[in-house]
Amino acid sequence: MSSDWDDPMSALQWHWGEAYIIANPRPGIWLAVRRDDHQTLRDGTPLGLRDLIIADYTARPVPRDLPGRACAE
Repeated sequence: MSSDWDDPMSALQWHWGEAYIIANPRPGIWLAVRRDDHQTLRDGTPLGLRDLIIADYTARPVPRDLPGRACAE
């Protein structure tokens, strides 16, 4: 049985893609850029990034109805 964390990029985008632009530009660098103010979160692992996203979103939720969200990154 597999989980959505078999592919961390897809899992992060599925759960958080409406609020953050998720990127993994090279091994060991995982980024999430808030769609509202473009603040960047950074971690060395996808699970670490997920934890940062959860903490950030809990403290300051990102509006999900931002203009210009017609296409996915």
